[in-house]
Amino acid sequence: MPISLKLTVHDDYLEAEFDGSRDTVDELGETLEIWSEIPLVCEKHGLTKILAISKLDRRLKLDNTFVLTDKMNDIGFKPHYKLSGVIHDEKLHLEYEVMATFIRNFGFQCEIFTTEKEAKKWLLDS
Repeated sequence: MPISLKLTVHDDYLEAEFDGSRDTVDELGETLEIWSEIPLVCEKHGLTKILAISKLDRRLKLDNTFVLTDKMNDIGFKPHYKLSGVIHDEKLHLEYEVMATFIRNFGFQCEIFTTEKEAKKWLLDS
């Protein structure tokens, strides 16, 4: 099953829920396409805070993680966006920390959590 993205607009943030399995043939293309939907909705609703909940079976390959973060500006993400990720699986949580580090290194605010409660608290602070 390819990745599906459910976007829910809240008063103060956009919730982006990712579900499914990554495409092993075009992992990067699929990821860039789906992530590019998020800034369009943010701009439409004047939102800058994003709660990303991953229910995916695995993270991006390391080289594709770097490319995604390098292209975040190109697909519409703005430096003032704040991204809070939720990864319920403990093993995947540690792997997603690499992605969060890349995102921070490209100038974005980003943290990864294991619960939605913690993620929302950090996201909605300030």
